[in-house]
Amino acid sequence: MARITIPLLALLIGCCWSGELLAQYTTQNRSIVSSGLQRPFVQATPTNGTAGKPLVFVLHGDGGNGTGIRAGLPIEGQAAGAAVFVYPDAPGGTFEYFTANGRSREVQFVRDVTALLQNELAIDPQRVFLAGFSGGGTMANALACRMESDEIRGVAVNAGSLYPIDDDFTYTGNGGLSCALPATMLLWGEADNTPGVSYATGISIRNNVTATLGCSANTQAFAPSPCVLYQGCQRDAGWCSIPAMGHSIWAGSAQASWAFFSRQGGGGPPPQSQSIYSDQLDNGWQDFSWGTVDMANTQAPRSGPRAVRFDADSFKGLSFAKPGAAITAAQFPELRFWIRGTAGNEQLQISLQTGATLHRDLPLAQFVSGGAITAGSYREVVIRLAEPPMSYSGPFERINIQDASGAPPANPQVVYVDDVALIPASGMSGLFANGFE
Repeated sequence: MARITIPLLALLIGCCWSGELLAQYTTQNRSIVSSGLQRPFVQATPTNGTAGKPLVFVLHGDGGNGTGIRAGLPIEGQAAGAAVFVYPDAPGGTFEYFTANGRSREVQFVRDVTALLQNELAIDPQRVFLAGFSGGGTMANALACRMESDEIRGVAVNAGSLYPIDDDFTYTGNGGLSCALPATMLLWGEADNTPGVSYATGISIRNNVTATLGCSANTQAFAPSPCVLYQGCQRDAGWCSIPAMGHSIWAGSAQASWAFFSRQGGGGPPPQSQSIYSDQLDNGWQDFSWGTVDMANTQAPRSGPRAVRFDADSFKGLSFAKPGAAITAAQFPELRFWIRGTAGNEQLQISLQTGATLHRDLPLAQFVSGGAITAGSYREVVIRLAEPPMSYSGPFERINIQDASGAPPANPQVVYVDDVALIPASGMSGLFANGFE
């Protein structure tokens, strides 16, 4: 794809800042050495404190800079002091999204600045967001695909492409991507005919994202209009298709982006969840497993010293149970946990159960970020109970993860499960209360 040059004037929409907004933030020009380069950035720090708040990186288009994109995408005004913002200057004025080395350097930059501000400001490193326009949007997409699924919580991309460099990801059979994308919002002008980031390209990328996140074709309105959210997704997928707009930043982008980030836990403190397992069984949950399960296993934990090890064979199951204390989707609409394979592509089923009644029994892979369990690394599992494909809103007392391979006991599918929790409606796609994601 050819590099995209954006005149600076196109980034100066909404250039004037109100006194009220300025009072909510202090700004400073800073720099950090990352990957051997001196990297300048504008930092906007809330005046009402920073501890535990999310961090948002906003990336400019080709030929721009941090100051320009801060004016052109005034997301701080929507956040109203609820997050710390960083507006980097790309080396030479253009993010090098078109090379593997350039993408790797930007991954390191995001990690370095996140660590710096975690140390200085106590920002929440598990609520990091990316926004970007054009070339900066393309880099945001690349970072979302390259970084770990617990490093980037969500992205809002204005007319930025998504394509592999040196096979850093591949396309799957269903039109999705091999990487584990975070929650993703795409904003595009219907009159955009810029090579490499045209509206037709945007539709293709939208389709890649919705296939990766396992979304259905159904949508629901999301303010501001004409934005929508796709339904049934493992993580949120948003789409804002702007009539008659070319290659520019939509006037509603700041509002839409912050509303989307807020939905992912960006707009407030971590919600109260009900932990099921975090190094041990919590909140009265019990082990009702049938098969070889070690709840005190110390091999390969995701966080803390322990994770559940499940040797899945002969259709046996790992089962978390709370007998006599049924849960409903009205109380906790989401179930979340992390799973790590040994061989990869382990075949498991997940079901909900009350007494002897099995309510649902579905392939687990469709809820796994990236569409499959991977060998040697954790992937997040997000199940929105009342939404397709689970589509269950009644009570349940057990959560079962069951072998679907029929493998013999001598050759089980070995998987590790960690950080299992139920999420309340106020915290859907947010951060867990005890600090894990």
